[in-house]
Amino acid sequence: MTCNVNPHALIVSDDRDTSDLLNVCLREDFGCLPQIARTYDEAERMLGEREPRALFLDLSSRRSNQSPARLLAMISERTRRNFPVVGIAPQGFAREWADVAHWALDDTLSLPLDRDRIRKLLTADLVRAARAPQRVSPQTCEAKGKSLSIRTFTPEMFRLIDQLVSIARHDVALLLIGETGTGKSTMARLVHELSPRSKEVFLTVPCGALPADLIESELFGHVRGAFTGAERDREGKFAVADRGTILLDEIDVLGASQQAKLLRVIETGEFEPLGSNETMCSGARVIAASNVDLAKLVKENAFRSDLFYRLNVLEFSIPPLRHRKLDIVPLTLSFIEEFTADYQVEIKRIHPEFLATIREYAWPGNIRELKNHVRRSVLFCKTGELTPEQLTEEVRRGSNSNHSTRVGPGTIFDRVADNEKGILEQALRENDFKRTKTAEALGISRVGLYKKMKKYDLLGLKALSTNVAMAAAAGSRA
Repeated sequence: MTCNVNPHALIVSDDRDTSDLLNVCLREDFGCLPQIARTYDEAERMLGEREPRALFLDLSSRRSNQSPARLLAMISERTRRNFPVVGIAPQGFAREWADVAHWALDDTLSLPLDRDRIRKLLTADLVRAARAPQRVSPQTCEAKGKSLSIRTFTPEMFRLIDQLVSIARHDVALLLIGETGTGKSTMARLVHELSPRSKEVFLTVPCGALPADLIESELFGHVRGAFTGAERDREGKFAVADRGTILLDEIDVLGASQQAKLLRVIETGEFEPLGSNETMCSGARVIAASNVDLAKLVKENAFRSDLFYRLNVLEFSIPPLRHRKLDIVPLTLSFIEEFTADYQVEIKRIHPEFLATIREYAWPGNIRELKNHVRRSVLFCKTGELTPEQLTEEVRRGSNSNHSTRVGPGTIFDRVADNEKGILEQALRENDFKRTKTAEALGISRVGLYKKMKKYDLLGLKALSTNVAMAAAAGSRA
């Protein structure tokens, strides 16, 4: 393959063995003319002058005062770029710049360098880069409360966050729908902190964790003697919340009577404690949450339609973590920071494969499950480096089987390589089987095209296509 459009590649390394091997590989296998930067500062200057065809970045500088953090940030913050960035990370990512490495790098290599791996990786990525739009730097949306914040890189979440922030200041009930562990409680608390009620109390009622015969007492309170064991008066959550916010988690478990009383509280603020005839009033804002489809329960007469439609005016559906791939690694890194501080565990480096394994797992338990696994990994880390070995067998096995969503070493590049025959065949047909034009369209040399055609048994494709066309024409004349 030759780099016809832009033959220059950039190698950033102060190790001569590494740069020499890459130099030979790029020249002999791709016809590229590598430039070599011995320092990260020099690489910044060279990137500012000209965009390379490919960038190989050695992240293990032998100079003690060298850090790739600024260069990685520069790459990740580029609005658009059209070249692959491959990191050489034999010692993993330093915790301090793991976040920017995640966004800047398209793949990683380890030492000793494998020339076949480099060839396979770069071939696939150059083909992909030539046929795909320019890479766009990740956009983010963030909402900050007094004690917590929610940040997402998932475009589908941007509108949800904006709407929650907007509606927080209005005194209306909300309904949050999402799988267990998607962050409904966090979003409810954020709404409270962004509302005029932020100085008041925020209470959570885990309806699904309470015995059915105690939920009503928990919500509305009771007077002494209301039932067996009621030895004294007790205020319910609506009375305690007063002018604050109350989150009713797993609202779907409420019985018909409890649902009727809840509807009354939402509409009028009025309720009676169990065993009492005295009407009390609560000004609490209600946020309801559920991990099931309430509309389906309404159709099955398992949930009151009037309560559902009262809540459904402002319903927010929270996507599961498996649909928020861009958020998995940033969440992981934030949890690592949290737990290293909480448990006083020193984590110096994070292996790229640790992040890749986490990213590729489906996380059926969503953010809660991810957080618990990261906590476990930090607690079990004895070497100062997080590696896949600290993850459970379930996560490692699930990650390895999740080929459809994997991005990283031996994954998307393998799939592109596997489809190389189809890409070649399509390009040949589009260019009327003219090899020079086809090679130019693919960004490879004519000799390289011939070798690939031979490899995939495509040398006789033109004749085959001609024969098929002639046979079809003959058939139509007959």
